[in-house]
Amino acid sequence: MKNTILIILLIFSFKSFSQNSTKIEKLSQTEIKTFILTETKQGGKLDFFTEIKGKEYNASQVKPGLFMTNIEMALYKWGKANFDLGIENIESALKIFEEFRGKELNIREKDLIPMGFRNDLIK
Repeated sequence: MKNTILIILLIFSFKSFSQNSTKIEKLSQTEIKTFILTETKQGGKLDFFTEIKGKEYNASQVKPGLFMTNIEMALYKWGKANFDLGIENIESALKIFEEFRGKELNIREKDLIPMGFRNDLIK
């Protein structure tokens, strides 16, 4: 009898736990954009730029035959982070970075952010 009650309690506890974990709601694109803009600022989780100040143009080998400067790698990581967070498309990611910068993007930014968004270095 005790074993039966214990099994029933365990089943109910597992069931209620699994229901709570599936109730996590998906963030809207506006909420994701706000998060990205906030976390891209200095010291944020998406601030790949502060730590490379003064050494933006130092390069390192990313994979055999491919070298990237620190700024190029930071832009790539930022684009990948946008994809990982759920931004719907490359154009949206570029617009968010443009809003963050407060000016039109340069050619390097327009090339590297999409590369990160598509995760081109893994392919």
